[in-house]
Amino acid sequence: MLTVSPKHATSNGALRDQLIADGLLDPRVSLRNPWSDFRDIPEDEICRLADPPEFPSSAKIEPFEPLRPFSGTYQVTHNDSSDRTAQTDIFREDGTIGIIDHREFSEAGKIKLRRISLLSRTGQIAKQWTSSTAMYKDWIMHLTQSHDMSILISERLTVSNQLTGWSNDNITFVQSIHSNHFGTGAMRKYDFPPPKARFYESLDSRDLVATLTQQQANDLREMDITAGNNVVTLPNALTLEPLKRPTSRDRRAGVIVSRIAPEKQIEHSLQSIGQLSESNTAPTLDIFGEGSSRPTLEKLSAQLDIESLVTFRGYAPAGGKKFRDYSFSLLTSKSEGQGLVLLESMAGGCIPIAYNIKYGPADIITHGVNGFLVEPDDVTGLACQIEQLINMPESDLRKLRRAAIRRSRDFLPDRIVRQWAKELHGAIQRKQSRTSPVKSRTTLGAVRLEHDAIHMRMRVPKALQEGAWEWAKISWVQRVSRTYGRASADLVQKNGKLIVRATLPLNKLVPAWPTPGRPTDFWLDLGGDTQFQRLRIRADEQTADLQHSDLELYSTKAGNLSARVRSRDTTE
Repeated sequence: MLTVSPKHATSNGALRDQLIADGLLDPRVSLRNPWSDFRDIPEDEICRLADPPEFPSSAKIEPFEPLRPFSGTYQVTHNDSSDRTAQTDIFREDGTIGIIDHREFSEAGKIKLRRISLLSRTGQIAKQWTSSTAMYKDWIMHLTQSHDMSILISERLTVSNQLTGWSNDNITFVQSIHSNHFGTGAMRKYDFPPPKARFYESLDSRDLVATLTQQQANDLREMDITAGNNVVTLPNALTLEPLKRPTSRDRRAGVIVSRIAPEKQIEHSLQSIGQLSESNTAPTLDIFGEGSSRPTLEKLSAQLDIESLVTFRGYAPAGGKKFRDYSFSLLTSKSEGQGLVLLESMAGGCIPIAYNIKYGPADIITHGVNGFLVEPDDVTGLACQIEQLINMPESDLRKLRRAAIRRSRDFLPDRIVRQWAKELHGAIQRKQSRTSPVKSRTTLGAVRLEHDAIHMRMRVPKALQEGAWEWAKISWVQRVSRTYGRASADLVQKNGKLIVRATLPLNKLVPAWPTPGRPTDFWLDLGGDTQFQRLRIRADEQTADLQHSDLELYSTKAGNLSARVRSRDTTE
């Protein structure tokens, strides 16, 4: 298991011991960290990592002469006059400095220069990186250099972003998507990944992309974010043992086990209870969890006069087992990655009532068979569904509970592990059969700019004409915001040549230009069963120099196609 936080540079071993003691890490699993590994790396391996002699000395910066002596603290930070961390010294057990992380800031407070230096035990700079990203890539290479093939599964958004577009011949790269990055924010209505999730730019080049739900996999294809056959659904496993059979319980007893945060919209659940509070069979609701929204929800409970029906139970260490004591559970979130809590509820024979949000509920629940789905944000519909469940015949309730338990067994670890093994084997085969990208550009043959769309035509380069291409897309990235988008294109054989034709609706491009004047660059993406190629689109000034009142197409200094918005009046 790989972690990258520098705060564990001197405590990685203790962290692993604590995780094992808490039952959160199997003793067979190693915990690796680049800061810790490079700090303790043997001297002979430092020599192998060292920059070559021709490495320009001007590229190195040595603001730490003479080296600061060891004071007994293994990780020491030094602040500048503005109280910003300007340097961190990481010492080895023998008191020598292993790593120095030096930063310089601009007047605006942004990092303008960074040097991460690996030092020998004699105090010489052996290796220097200008970013943590460069350091992490070298670290991964160091970990895998002695293996013919390694599998790297990237799950964290920040690390995935740092590895965007990166790969290596002996590494099968698996991108795991655990969150619904499309669920909220300004990009939601455009179906574009938000700029914070840069890793979406390189999904087609990955050997495997694992989503938690089939709905998310389908959406990635429909949004043109991916087109290859490398996307599979591998849900989280249910670690709780499902009940063998339903147990008796108060049919009016509802439960929520959740972090109490705004995105969970627990106020919707309280409002639904409020609508049923005057009923002879009014439901009760116990809420297990803590979070920033608890005080607000407690006030709402008082305002709705449902304090006798709603109880805030606080954090429960084994929250998943609580479902066995309740009749139904509620999930009213804005979005989820999968909704593992639904499986825990079903495993306990507790019937889930969930908003039909992205992602998870519809992949897990069959409405009316093993749970219920309600349209998102429909509080009245939620109340009606709760009332219907409470008034169901006991035989129907038991049938629902049995079906819920049965469905939860589909997600037990042994089944999920078998799925992972199968897909990882396929990913390795895909990696081994991939053809290397060709360094080339495509040439824009014609472009027409209309009020509502850009029409373009280009020819696939000669070096790629014989490729078994199955699809083509035009992708774009806004340089400052890194907003990424894509649109489908057509591949056409004409006079023995492979031609690409595309129409880009301006209303689909709007999010790529949050600020007028900022450039947006275009690429041609080509894909097939074992190959993926991203080509910059070459355009001369005569072909690309087009504009109307809102949009300008132009050729960059390097001769590539770019665009910028002049105003925002008609494109929005």
